[in-house]
Amino acid sequence: MAYMEHFSVKTFKQQLSARKISLAFQGIFSQDVLALIGKSLRNTPESRVIAKRLFAIVIEMAQNIHHYSAEKQYSEKDGRDIGVGIVAIAEDDDHYIITSGNCIIKTEVPPLIERANYINGLSPDKLKQFYREQRKAPQREGKPGANLGFIDMVRKSGNPIEINIKDYDETRSFFILSVKVNKEL
Repeated sequence: MAYMEHFSVKTFKQQLSARKISLAFQGIFSQDVLALIGKSLRNTPESRVIAKRLFAIVIEMAQNIHHYSAEKQYSEKDGRDIGVGIVAIAEDDDHYIITSGNCIIKTEVPPLIERANYINGLSPDKLKQFYREQRKAPQREGKPGANLGFIDMVRKSGNPIEINIKDYDETRSFFILSVKVNKEL
């Protein structure tokens, strides 16, 4: 039980409460985990619409982790490696803040920052147009998905996405993505 000397569940709970973190998950993002997160979000006090937006953004973040995390673990149920990361939902007086984090290969950092900055700079009309263009575009070679995640997050939240990159080791960075969702529609 030596590990318990370094970790206090009570302190951890106090930290979660102080930061108003209502949900935190670290590990592989399987369908079962997403179903549990969805069930938890149905209890969002503001409205069903807000809960749907929160869940849609969590799904986008989980898919990013699932597909692009440089850290993988084997899933017996899925029979393959799945990305590992973390997702948390916190809140302040006016917003829910959804944050994800996972390791990525350092060479992937500049295109992510460029894409996020581009999407954040678009007006709502231009964002809608860009979304339509991306839906019609061919799938990127060697990349899963339709390349719509950041666009969907901005459209559903009504707020820009925030990216923070931290060095992890020689070849990987830790990619942190945050999105605010207004409590008032």
